[in-house]
Amino acid sequence: MDEKELQFLREITDLKGTSGGEGAVRDYFREKYTGLADKVETDGLGSLMATLGTEGPRILAVGHMDEVGFMVRAITEDGFVKFSRCGFFFITGVMSQHFTIQTEKGEVDALCAIGPEGTRDEKFPDMDSLVMDIGCTSKEEAKELGVQVGDFIVPKGNFTQLGKNKNYLVNKAWDNRIGCAVSYRVMEEIKKSGHPNVFIGGGSVQEEVGTRGAKTLGYLSQAEIGFSIDVGIADDMPAGRKEGIALGKGPELCFMDSCTISNRKLLRFAVEVAEECGIPYQTSIMKHGGTDAGEFQWSRSGMPVLLINVPSRYAHTPTSMICYEDYINTVQLLTEMVRRLDRAKVDEILRF
Repeated sequence: MDEKELQFLREITDLKGTSGGEGAVRDYFREKYTGLADKVETDGLGSLMATLGTEGPRILAVGHMDEVGFMVRAITEDGFVKFSRCGFFFITGVMSQHFTIQTEKGEVDALCAIGPEGTRDEKFPDMDSLVMDIGCTSKEEAKELGVQVGDFIVPKGNFTQLGKNKNYLVNKAWDNRIGCAVSYRVMEEIKKSGHPNVFIGGGSVQEEVGTRGAKTLGYLSQAEIGFSIDVGIADDMPAGRKEGIALGKGPELCFMDSCTISNRKLLRFAVEVAEECGIPYQTSIMKHGGTDAGEFQWSRSGMPVLLINVPSRYAHTPTSMICYEDYINTVQLLTEMVRRLDRAKVDEILRF
């Protein structure tokens, strides 16, 4: 594994950026794209669009910059912080985990806690019964630290490598900084080798609260073909559904999620390219959840889309896992596809 690549992945997942608070992530990638892309811009919601090339069909391939988190809803009289979801969290993964509250005065460490009554109950508590413990004994103490209603709450990063070859990567925010990383690396690769199109990379905002940024980004891009790069659910573990999605076996080409049916011509094209280049891949259907692909699909007069997922375990919890080789193979597959998406191929896909 490339140490510089691992450092890049650590940096982007350590960044704090829940839905509506993606500023640090946007600033990081805006700096990375400056000098690489021909044009870097943002839309009115804060999504980032980097464009490379001036001629040929317009190809959009992005991830979303936001991660699931919380927002301060209230402070109790005895100094505990009540919160609301910014995106869906599995409650089983939240309790006793470390978080950071982002205040105007700076960051405040927090521990997700449940009262003593909840610990006696064998059932999992309701999310509303949880609080953030910040070590305060009064509302006044909490306010002195800077905590106030509306502050974002983000899981603390803990980048770790697991396994014999250290190729299983653990941290918060793989959903979906890994999609943003793929988009950026693809632009790097095609700039070296050339491409018969206008390639649009970057990242959307507020995907986890309703794919909001994809609405405006899809419109702004004026793309003819779209790729949403996200994370999928690997089930290669004892409690899994055993539908065949595993870490280390390549990117997932997704036929459908709750708001998207991928374009069949585009999906067949992806399979052909993967087999021609010897890139491992998996096919899947997402039973639950939507992605940016759904918004791209009906942007302007309609856009053929394909959802490409990097398999992950434990998504929508404070800590998840991906396989390094899946990331590299996703970059390679999307790069090879973009290199082949000339005017003739795009027109073939667009023709019904």
